[in-house]
This record gives sequence, C-alpha cells and structure tokens, in this order.
Amino acid sequence: MAVLLVTYELKSKFKDYSDLFKAIQSNCLQWWHYIENSWVVSTTDSANELANKLYPHIENTDHLLVVKIGREHQGWLPQGAWDWLNSKLY
Repeated sequence: MAVLLVTYELKSKFKDYSDLFKAIQSNCLQWWHYIENSWVVSTTDSANELANKLYPHIENTDHLLVVKIGREHQGWLPQGAWDWLNSKLY
C-alpha cells in the first residue's frame, strides 16, 4: 500500500470538477484533504496508476502532480493530520 500526495491546479472556470474529486475518493482506501488543492491518500495504486485514473477528469490546461510520500516529511499541519499520516507510513 502506498501513501500518495495528489495536488493540482484546476484552471477552467467553467468545468465541473466534481468527477475528479469522486475519482480521487473512489480509487483510494482512505484519504484526507486538509489543504486546498491537495489530498493525501492511502491506496494500492502506484502514483502512475492513480494519475492515469485522474487524467480523464481534468482539462489539458490543468496541472496534476501525484507523488509517493516517503518517511521524511515535514510541515505545519493540525495534529490530527500528522496522526493520520504517521499511522499510514509507520
């Protein structure tokens, strides 16, 4: 199982991106969404596999980045976010 960061910049003001958000949730075992435009997900997919499932739900002018999160990470988040993340990585 992998813990992946999914982050994006959605540029179309006229597109309904709700299918993208549903695709993120339905292709993951668990997820959290503490930061706008970013999700941390627990999934059996690789970064490449998940990105391929999300591409149909974005425009070619949008940006998408899916990366595997490793054990070295740092930031400023609520304690609940760190608890969730650390429970998936360790």
